[in-house]
Amino acid sequence: MRLIQPNKLRHMLYVQRGGYVVLPLLIMLLLSATAMVLPVLEIDVKPFSIWAQHASWLPPRDPGMAQLLLGAIAGSCITVVSVVYSVLLIALTFASIQFSPRVLNTFVKDTVSQVTLGVFIGTFAYCLVLLPSVHGPPHATVPSLSLTLALVLAASCLFYLVYFIHHIAIAIQVNIIVDRVARETELALRGRFGGPLRRSPVQEPALVEPTAGKNIPSYMSGYVQYIDENKLLSIAVSADATIFIHRWTGQFIPAGAPCFTVTPASAATKPLVRSALACFHIGPVRSLEDDVEFGVLQLVDIALKAMSPAVNDPSTAISCIDQLSSVLLLAATLEPPKTILLDANDKPRIFRRQTSFTRLLEVAFNQIIRHSGGDMPVSLRMLRALHDVSGVTTCLPYLTAIRSMSQKVAHACTAHYSPEACEELLERLSIIETRQRTS
Repeated sequence: MRLIQPNKLRHMLYVQRGGYVVLPLLIMLLLSATAMVLPVLEIDVKPFSIWAQHASWLPPRDPGMAQLLLGAIAGSCITVVSVVYSVLLIALTFASIQFSPRVLNTFVKDTVSQVTLGVFIGTFAYCLVLLPSVHGPPHATVPSLSLTLALVLAASCLFYLVYFIHHIAIAIQVNIIVDRVARETELALRGRFGGPLRRSPVQEPALVEPTAGKNIPSYMSGYVQYIDENKLLSIAVSADATIFIHRWTGQFIPAGAPCFTVTPASAATKPLVRSALACFHIGPVRSLEDDVEFGVLQLVDIALKAMSPAVNDPSTAISCIDQLSSVLLLAATLEPPKTILLDANDKPRIFRRQTSFTRLLEVAFNQIIRHSGGDMPVSLRMLRALHDVSGVTTCLPYLTAIRSMSQKVAHACTAHYSPEACEELLERLSIIETRQRTS
């Protein structure tokens, strides 16, 4: 059986993408190493020194001027770093208040911001490390190529400063934020779901929690961010056991609550429990790496805040609904994840609850319906989104769920408007119902 699951290496790379530490630190270390190596090559390697003298005509030859130049570049860079951090904090605060605190992770993982900080801090470190290589009389030494690189880095800092301000001005626009969240959600969706849906998904039996076996409690409280299911499957196969996962990705689990159950109980040895618990990565916040519903909830949060009386911005809510339709359309065309993982002999080994198209449909629209009954444009856009999604699938269970959701939208809206004002709404509902009946 083909498993489309994230591996541990991908999880590590995903975790390291976030924050303003790893990438800026790597850039700083790279430039610091360059500042240590390049002057040695210029001084000790004769062919390289001759080439460097001819290639570097821009920097000053006087040691005092060279030291002054490096000090000016270093001081300017570390001053601008505080400005960059201030702009970042303002952007994060604005996004948290205006849209949703959950979208902050999208800003923190922004590569442009990380590279900008890295270039400024790296240039500062480069100039400081290079300063001792410049000597005055009687043995004057001016590594001209190294100074040229310092000037190039200074010019790069100016470019990145302008580009960073331009990037932040665009990044805090709601349509850009909503689009970025939707694209990350689609990426997680492709990783969690399977290939193209060829036929109606097989109805799997409802999961029943085991009455036998040994319950293994969680070692800490937090949200399940990622489960290394490939490793967990190999553990179950090697022990000739089955593992029932009680909390799936995105759910909160308190310390001491059952994390999984091993059957038979005799298979739950200490090495197995230790290895199996290591497959569960738990943290204080939900992650979009493998949690499709979290991405949908971010879009829903932005839509709900936009529809609140304090904001009253239905256009933003409509943008969120448009992106939700894109996510749901993709989910309707992909093979849903299996709740039971089999080994090479088709024997059930891992039992876990999984999200599905129907579940995503409910998460996407249930809350918006409750808050948009009196808003005709938002209700019309939801029906158009449901109409678009119904047009890409012939799966009867999917169409039935779409029809039910469409009826909820229409019922919530018609309670606030006259029949004449609801003609277009009811027309779109009729088209969706016709598609469900003819499938």
